[in-house]
Amino acid sequence: MQKIRIKARESQKFTWKLKKNSLKEHAGVLILYTLLTFILTYPVIFKIRTSIPGGGDAFHWLRILWYAPVAIFNPGLTKLTHDYLMFYPYGIPASPFQSAFNQVLTYLLSSVMALHQAYNILWLFSFIFGAYGTYLLVIYLTNDKIASFIAGIVFAFSPYHFVHSLGHFGATSIEWIPFCALYLMKMFREGGIRNSFIAGIFFILVAMSDLQYMVFMGIFVLLLFLDEIYIVLRKEKQDYKEKLKSIFYKYSLFGVISFIGLIPLTMENILTAISNDNFLKLDPFDAVMGSADLLSFFLPSVLHPVFGDVTKDIYSNFLGNTSENTTFIGYTVILLSLFANRRLKENKYVKFWSIAALFFSIISLGPLLHVNGNISFTVFHTTIPLPHLVLYYLIPFLDNCRTTGRFFVIASLSFAVLTGYGVSELLKSNKNNKKMIAIVISSLIIFEYLAIPIPISTVNEPSFYKEISQDKDNYALLEIPATLHYEAGVSTIYYQTIHGKPVVGNWAARFPSNARDFELNTPVIRELTYLQPFTVDILNQDISQVGTSILNYYNISYIVLHKNYMNDKEVNLAETFIQKTLNTERKTYEKDSLIVYHVKKEPVKPFMILKDGWNPLEKLNEKPTRWVSNNATIIIYSDNTRNATLNFQAFSFYRPRTLEIYNGKTLKNRQIITTDFSRVYTPISLEKGENLIILHVPEGFERPCDFPELKNSDNRELSVAIQEVQLTYTPVESK
Repeated sequence: MQKIRIKARESQKFTWKLKKNSLKEHAGVLILYTLLTFILTYPVIFKIRTSIPGGGDAFHWLRILWYAPVAIFNPGLTKLTHDYLMFYPYGIPASPFQSAFNQVLTYLLSSVMALHQAYNILWLFSFIFGAYGTYLLVIYLTNDKIASFIAGIVFAFSPYHFVHSLGHFGATSIEWIPFCALYLMKMFREGGIRNSFIAGIFFILVAMSDLQYMVFMGIFVLLLFLDEIYIVLRKEKQDYKEKLKSIFYKYSLFGVISFIGLIPLTMENILTAISNDNFLKLDPFDAVMGSADLLSFFLPSVLHPVFGDVTKDIYSNFLGNTSENTTFIGYTVILLSLFANRRLKENKYVKFWSIAALFFSIISLGPLLHVNGNISFTVFHTTIPLPHLVLYYLIPFLDNCRTTGRFFVIASLSFAVLTGYGVSELLKSNKNNKKMIAIVISSLIIFEYLAIPIPISTVNEPSFYKEISQDKDNYALLEIPATLHYEAGVSTIYYQTIHGKPVVGNWAARFPSNARDFELNTPVIRELTYLQPFTVDILNQDISQVGTSILNYYNISYIVLHKNYMNDKEVNLAETFIQKTLNTERKTYEKDSLIVYHVKKEPVKPFMILKDGWNPLEKLNEKPTRWVSNNATIIIYSDNTRNATLNFQAFSFYRPRTLEIYNGKTLKNRQIITTDFSRVYTPISLEKGENLIILHVPEGFERPCDFPELKNSDNRELSVAIQEVQLTYTPVESK
């Protein structure tokens, strides 16, 4: 009995020693990957306190990471599913969990460090744990530590990852993909409730990093499921039904776990996608523009310190932007993958990862093949359809994923696994030179992937924004040219994380088609937003008399000009317009490339603003004109209760129509509008404050392009054209 106890104690000591050695080994691997990350992402770690990698969209992502907790803890200011802090005053629908994992961690880290510093830490984390997850996956498949370490380098430090890390923070967050793949492979090989459960958890983490990666990983799971079914049906002559039941059971469990976690993350996107106003769905050609070019598989990244200048000229020929076209995996990796296929051609796992690498590489090419920017070939302008075209119609919500080239992230992992197999086989054949072979292979891969130095941007915090952040009053800012200039928009929106005030317009990745109506239709706002002289619209009112009132009514307190995004002529135009229209020459602030004007407070005078349902401004018979679709609204602000008459010129498109004019909910006039201009007079009653006038055409709209005899390609929705909107007040009778 005593001998048994002694053996048990020795067994426990041995097990503890193994665990201790294993922990040391994994800690060592993490330290090596961390050091590699610091070296290969130079100079990010040395600028972590003052700068961020990349720029442009990276600043937009800082704002995304900041917004969710603000919405949760300030329900009176904005909402989680509707962002009232940009596109003020009406806001836009928000996708609350674009990268929930990063949003949660950013909130936790921001209590002890600046927002951009938290961003940098999570950015570096994606490299370290992307490599470590791949290491765990490949060591599970090959049981070769050296090969697994090299595979981690392939996935984490690929040109795809480097290029997207300069601005696409969601796409940067690749770290959970290999962990999910690891437990999917465990589920594939071993089965078991535990593996299905953990695979589901990691699938949720993939979705919490980037919702597009959720779709890509879902297709990967489907591919794995079909492969397992195929293997069973091919090899099992008997009892295949039991095997199939087991397969369906484990994948169903995985699906249930994933579904429970994904619903709160994706519900808002699903509701938008199935709505009549699915602004997430873009033009189908965007799937082509966001696809990889065939040549991009063989061209080093534009970030490469040696080859970048050469490849940059070729990349400029491609459709879409450079980041979506970067799918270079390296010649060393391709050769090792081919070697693995040759040496292990009977290995079912090598076959699967080869199929996955090929499949996701082809899918990343999009619906149509394009080579060097061309999508049509020969004198017959022939296009070559690709498998993505089928998936586009079969996979739910795939038509909302415009960045087709990002499918390559799964191909990148597949090539990393194949590289692991290839290196493992190569080392087995050369046992005496393992270290040298590993160093040479690692060096070749790292050289092909080099992106040193990583472009960085300094994070500025102008003192003006810090000052108004202390102001407890809630008012809005008009930032110029944040709407007109994309780079200005995605950069200056970061400043909102400092001041916390709503901003008019600005930029978001996707927004409804009517989101800019306030900027396009509102006097003063329109001219400043689009940097143009005053535009006479269909509203007959003196802008110099009502300009300040409009800004005061909408509680817009500051106009901020960003000189670093404007030329001298634009600055001059904006300042002249502000000084003349708002009757002020006082600048509140002028430094840090900013010129700030404070909108003086005064009693709000009556004014009119066009709201919804108006087509763009044009000229008919040399007069400013706007078409109504079938409903359009006018806001009339009155400083007192009074009666007035609304009158305007109107004519109908193609055939006579009925025009109904509502004063709020009350029908005030119904008149037949002919195809010739005629004057319409409507008495209305104005309450103090905002009054809504509705123009309604019961017969609806028609499109000029639907009438062959008009020979017009205009597809606008037209019913009635409006000119010269005037408001005359009924004189108050003296008592």
